[in-house]
Amino acid sequence: MPIAATKDNLKLNDFLVQRRKFMRFRFGDLSAKTGIPAKHLKKIEKGEWCDLPSGVYVKGFLKKYAQTVGLDEAEVASRYETEWNKICALPVSPNHSRNFDRLVFLKNVSFRKILAVVAVIFVIGYVSWQFRVILERPNLDLENPSTEDVISTAAILELAGRVSPGAALTVNNESVYPEASGTFKKDVELLPGLNVLEIKAVSRFGKEIKIIRRVTYQQND
Repeated sequence: MPIAATKDNLKLNDFLVQRRKFMRFRFGDLSAKTGIPAKHLKKIEKGEWCDLPSGVYVKGFLKKYAQTVGLDEAEVASRYETEWNKICALPVSPNHSRNFDRLVFLKNVSFRKILAVVAVIFVIGYVSWQFRVILERPNLDLENPSTEDVISTAAILELAGRVSPGAALTVNNESVYPEASGTFKKDVELLPGLNVLEIKAVSRFGKEIKIIRRVTYQQND
C-alpha cells in the first residue's frame, strides 16, 4: 500500500529524497525508470518548484516518482500544490488589481484617442485637398512659342506645352486632346499678318486659365 507523504514533517523534496534512498534507488536509476529528465529531477529533489515547467508537467513527474518509490500519488500532488502556493504564487492585492485595470483602461483610451486624432487629420487633409482641387485653376505651360509676341516666316506654327491631366484644352475654341501625362502638340495654320492665339485650359470644376500669343506671319517675297 502506498505511503502517505503528508505524514512526514519534512518538506516534500526532502521526503522524496529520503524515500528514494530508502528504496535504494540511485538518482540516475530513478531518472531512467521514471523518464523524468535529470535536470528536472534534480530541481524536484531540491524543492526548486518555481524553476520547473508548468504544474501539469510537474504533477506528471511527481506521479511517476510516487509510483516508483511507493508513495500515495494524490498526497504527493496535494503537498506539491501547498508548497508551490507558499513559495511561487504571488498574492495580488486589490490595489494592484485596480491599478492594472486602470492601466488597461488608460491604454485603451489613449489608443482610441490616437485613432480619433488620426481620423480627424485624415478627414481635414482630404477635405482641404478637395477644396484646393475645386478652387485652383489648372496648370498650363506653353513651351512653344515661349514669348508673347512672335514673328514667324513659316505658315505652320507648332504649339507645344503641358496642361493639368483631365483639363479641357482649346486653341481659339478648337479642342486639343493632350496625352495622358498632359503634354500636347498642335499645328496651327497662320494667316498673313497678325494672328492672335488663345490657349485655354478649363478644369472639371470650371476653373480656367488662358495664355495669349500674338504671332505675326511674314511671308517671304
